[in-house]
Amino acid sequence: MNEIIESFETAKGNVFGDLLTNRAEHRPLKVGLLTLGFFEYWRMFPGSLHANVTSDLTAVYERLKAALPDDLVVWPGLVDTLDAADAAGRKLKEEAIDLIVYVAGTYCPDYMAIQALENFRHLPLLMFNTQGTGEINLKTDYENILRNSALIANLQLAATFRKMGWFGGLKVVVGAIGDEDAYAEMGRYARAYRAYIRLRSVNIGVIGHVFRGMYDFEYDKTTIKGTLGPNLISIQLDHLLSRFEVVSEEEIADGVALARESFNIVGLEEDDIRKASRLYAALRSTLERFRLDALTLLGQHYVEQKTGTTPYLANTLLHEEGRYVVNTEGDIHGLIMMTLMRQLGGEVPAFAEWGEYDERLNALLMVHHGYANPAYARDRSSVKVNRSPEQWGLQGAGFGFEYTLKPGVVTISHLIVDAEGYKMLIVRGEALDIADNIPCEEITAVVKFPVPIKAFLAELIKEGFAHHCIIGYGDLTEELSYVADFMGIRKVTYL
Repeated sequence: MNEIIESFETAKGNVFGDLLTNRAEHRPLKVGLLTLGFFEYWRMFPGSLHANVTSDLTAVYERLKAALPDDLVVWPGLVDTLDAADAAGRKLKEEAIDLIVYVAGTYCPDYMAIQALENFRHLPLLMFNTQGTGEINLKTDYENILRNSALIANLQLAATFRKMGWFGGLKVVVGAIGDEDAYAEMGRYARAYRAYIRLRSVNIGVIGHVFRGMYDFEYDKTTIKGTLGPNLISIQLDHLLSRFEVVSEEEIADGVALARESFNIVGLEEDDIRKASRLYAALRSTLERFRLDALTLLGQHYVEQKTGTTPYLANTLLHEEGRYVVNTEGDIHGLIMMTLMRQLGGEVPAFAEWGEYDERLNALLMVHHGYANPAYARDRSSVKVNRSPEQWGLQGAGFGFEYTLKPGVVTISHLIVDAEGYKMLIVRGEALDIADNIPCEEITAVVKFPVPIKAFLAELIKEGFAHHCIIGYGDLTEELSYVADFMGIRKVTYL
């Protein structure tokens, strides 16, 4: 008899009718490189111009590959006739490319580009306006003028796109063939698009609901899927508790040993550590069983009361491992930004709330409930595990972390949906070097901002963003701006 397939809501096994059995595979981005020259010029300057233009475009191809080490660049070769344009378009279609980089090697009429791009109007197009060097040769000849005539072709083609309504999101990069900054910019654009594509296959679990009264976090699943990309899956508390009940003594002991080995634990009883370790095993098992990539849960009045502990050990260890992204209070939009910034920066960012300001430092104190990747500590040996200062139904002392984030350039972001739709906050800041951890039994950071702090806060409050923020190390502002454009949402930036 055939096996009966059930919903994940009720099934006891691990195959469900309403969840994919296998996780989505993250394949490399396929970048199509379309390079053009004009056949008419070859006969005018026989023997040299064609070879030189081919050499120029080959150099672009090699440098683009080097700038996109995690992606696949598909180059059909030099397109210089309408037949070649048609063949190139067919080749790129067969390869199922995700993004196109367009480079003109000489002036060329629009019909070749239009022929090749006809079937790719739904894809992002990056136009690289390039030339041999970044200097004008005052002793040049006309052959070299033609070799550096791409600007004419690009202005003409971009204007044609405007008239036709094609490629409204056209991205333009300007630089010489050997300009490393230009290729780095193209690399950031491609990386942002790769993250945007991958976000559409992310499965996010939700246990509980948004913390009551935090209306800034409320959301609509359909709008999130249609605009931002991820799939939201409601996971019942019973799903987590059923895993919590069957956690083995061996798993608990392993978690306790890992916690004691990894962190300086003060003021907690053995039972506090055991419960936190048990929830870690249960949360990991829930993520694995339902093939989730990320999960948010309502700790207060909900998970904490049912399990007697906080999820902060679990969240911290999961963030350090880097495979899953988790947060609390039902902050779905924050979780989406954490997932996105992890894809862009390589590490799970920190989850925080805006705090008090310092006029002298032009900085803000950021703080949140005891979990983040310990690699963000200024000195890992100073990371302290202590009680949870807020009591929301847990039994005993709970489990929380205390340390202050290390210095460095940071990107701060979040999402909100308001009466006009979605918008993304994008801020560049600097986490300051704080010699000693702030002794408040929480994770903290002191972040300096690029604009006067009181004016910044006045604008931020008036703009109406969430009271949480996501802090990632490194400057991801350009990539986040691109992602907002891909999503078709507004962006508010402070750089």
